[in-house]
Amino acid sequence: MSAGQKDRTTKGKTYNLVRKRTKPPVDENGWQALTADFMESDAFRTLSGNAYRALFRLIIEHVSHGALSNGRLVVTHAQFIDYGVTGEYVADATGELEFKGIIRVKRGKAGDGTSHPNTYRLTFTGDFEGAAATNEWRRFTMAKAKEWSTTIRKQLAEQRGKLGRKKKTSLRNPEMPPLGNSEMRQAS
Repeated sequence: MSAGQKDRTTKGKTYNLVRKRTKPPVDENGWQALTADFMESDAFRTLSGNAYRALFRLIIEHVSHGALSNGRLVVTHAQFIDYGVTGEYVADATGELEFKGIIRVKRGKAGDGTSHPNTYRLTFTGDFEGAAATNEWRRFTMAKAKEWSTTIRKQLAEQRGKLGRKKKTSLRNPEMPPLGNSEMRQAS
């Protein structure tokens, strides 16, 4: 056997061993590939801690359905909180992921006695209908990241605050005026 043949054979064996040890697991509960382009993107690198946790909770949901339900992923508020997203910031985290093009959210709505949940789609992988990944995160830039942190995050929070929620009354302006001096004398 010549030196050239030995190198080719050894290299082939090494390559096969490396491939064997680094291929995705078959016997576990599933997996999701994250490309280097995605992980090095401005959209991914500028995520807040809550947005990271929300993203990985969505990936867990995607994997738990055999990667066949992207676009129909349902994760409840409680599931986000159980995974470590701060309760008050679940909407902020999903809003950030949507703004950065990492996910798309189809908003749920209340129905006749039943509510319809939000459904999520990861843009870096194909959907349940067989469509390819849209990779909307590629269009996100550092300029948009600054815009998000300075203005847009606050604007979205204000919009969420206006959506059919009761106004919290200030402790300084109670609904009932306090008793005056003459009223206090009568009460005693």
